[in-house]
Amino acid sequence: MSARRSILVTALAALALTLTGGGGGVAAGAPSAEDTPAAAATYTVTVGSKGSWTHPDDTPAAPYLDKDGTFYFQQAHALYGATQPRRWTFYTGTDFDTATRSSAISDAVDPANSNDRNNDTTWRCNNSATGLESTAPPAGSGYSQRNFCDLAGVWVDPDTGAWYGLVHNEFTPQPFGDGVHYDGIDSAVSTDQGRTWRITSHVITYPYSTKRGDTAAFPQQTYHYGDGDPRLFVDIASGYFYVYYGSRIVEKGGGWKAFHAHVARAPISGKMAPGSWRKWYDGAWTEPGVGGRESNMVPVEASGSTGYTPVPDEYDPANAGTVSQQVAAGLMPPTSPLFVIEKM
Repeated sequence: MSARRSILVTALAALALTLTGGGGGVAAGAPSAEDTPAAAATYTVTVGSKGSWTHPDDTPAAPYLDKDGTFYFQQAHALYGATQPRRWTFYTGTDFDTATRSSAISDAVDPANSNDRNNDTTWRCNNSATGLESTAPPAGSGYSQRNFCDLAGVWVDPDTGAWYGLVHNEFTPQPFGDGVHYDGIDSAVSTDQGRTWRITSHVITYPYSTKRGDTAAFPQQTYHYGDGDPRLFVDIASGYFYVYYGSRIVEKGGGWKAFHAHVARAPISGKMAPGSWRKWYDGAWTEPGVGGRESNMVPVEASGSTGYTPVPDEYDPANAGTVSQQVAAGLMPPTSPLFVIEKM
């Protein structure tokens, strides 16, 4: 494991303990017995020399163990051009340094549908839970599809051996004449060790509209990009999945300007079912994963000890002004230093 990857695993473990009450207890109220570790743990992060990495991709490599203990990692990309690749790729070996691409999984084709394949996910993304609700890009757009989706994090059910994953969606391109899109997170399952996948349903979405040009939902100069870029952490000790994800505020006709960090969790026993997820909001795990409100995570500092933006200071689409104007006026938080925490 490289030094960078060691830092990520350690940092995510520490943050999960903090949110569940083990490392300072930022969640409101006394932690329940199921959330409290037997003894508080401490962590030390050290940084060594930069390790090499020979398999860069758009979605970071996510490790997991199969039912028989075999090591895998997966990563993905979904490029926008009509002839550019869109792939979910799988590697296996002893560890990150020895793993090689599995052609048996990475090049697998659904025997019931030759259009659905891991090395070309165009059909899969467009016909997924999010894809079927999406709309096509405007004429002349650099986006060739209505939805682009990446597998981003896998967990193997020890009871059945099924592979469960989170899917990052980028859909309905250029909804207000800008250069970007909406984001949302779905769940997927494979019962044949990753060869074929079924994207089942939404699991984490934001509370605003994702319709093209919806000026009733976004009447001012900005709109909310949605929830995406999930980073899955399986905390067996607490019995929860934790998903760290991000959102962005976009200026109509322009691009994204403010980047906000969020977290949701679900009991592992729920096997990523959509109704099992709860977002961290105002210091507690109270909001549903689909359509619920979410707090922007920030570092705990002397100026703020809760670890999140106060609710009145969160983004409100009814507020007028550009992103920089609203940030300066205290109408929305600036970019969080915790946005997509693995990019450290």
